[in-house]
This record gives sequence, structure tokens and C-alpha cells, in this order.
Amino acid sequence: MIHALLLLWLALLVSGDTRAGRMLRHALVVGPARWLSRWTRGDLLLLLLGALFAATVLWVMEEEGGVLLAMIGPELIGWMAMFDIGALLDAALVTVTMASVVRLRDFRRAILRRLPRPRAPRSRRAVRPRSVDPEDGPFTFPKIHWPSPAWAG
Repeated sequence: MIHALLLLWLALLVSGDTRAGRMLRHALVVGPARWLSRWTRGDLLLLLLGALFAATVLWVMEEEGGVLLAMIGPELIGWMAMFDIGALLDAALVTVTMASVVRLRDFRRAILRRLPRPRAPRSRRAVRPRSVDPEDGPFTFPKIHWPSPAWAG
């Protein structure tokens, strides 16, 4: 691998400003420089922590650690490549929130259907004046309404 890179570097130096030289310069210099210029401190810290994790696993578990890293490697690379995972988490949270709002609205409706509805207060009838009884005269005794005992119902 090192020999191939050294030969490509030698070809880049020899070709100069030819069409092949411009292609090699773009592939070996400009492309990697653009890629590296997009890295941030967080990306480098993540790379350093990943290398430290791999070294620790290899040191502690020796041969089994190598097998473990070989199995988990593609998953870790995929997660590290998804630096915009925060946007995916936000989208998932919005989806779950909207679904729960819809469910809560339906739940509220179901509860309200089962509860008794408040009734409008009844209006009292207008009290009609008592009809004039010809037997009631100025010297008659008033009718007495005795209260019934509480146990009588």
C-alpha cells in the first residue's frame, strides 16, 4: 500500500501540469484537503475517543477484542458517519409528540363521553296566584300544614 502511494506521489511530481497531473492532483491533494477542512474539533475528539476505545478493548481482551472490534466496526463507522444524528432524533421526537397529541385528544374524548354531562339548571315555574275559594272568608282559620317527621319519608 505504501509503495502504491509513493508511486502515485512520484507520478504526480513528474506529470506536472498535464491532464493526468491535474487529475492526480485533484484526486490526491484537492479532494482530501476539502474533506479534511470540513472536520471540526468534535469530529477529531470523536475519532480520538474511538481510537482510545479500540486500543483499550484490544489491550484488555487481546484476541477476542480484535474479533469484537471487527464485528462492531461497521456499525461504529456508520454511526460516526451520521454526524447529523441530532436532526434524526428531533424528527423522531416530533413524530412521537404529534402521535401522542392525537392519542391524548382521542383519549380525552373517550373519557368525556363516559362522564355525565352537566345539565342546565331548571327554571322554576311561575307561582300562580291561588284561586279564590268562596268558602274562605274573612273569619276563617288558615290551613295549618304540620311538618311530617323526618323518619316518615
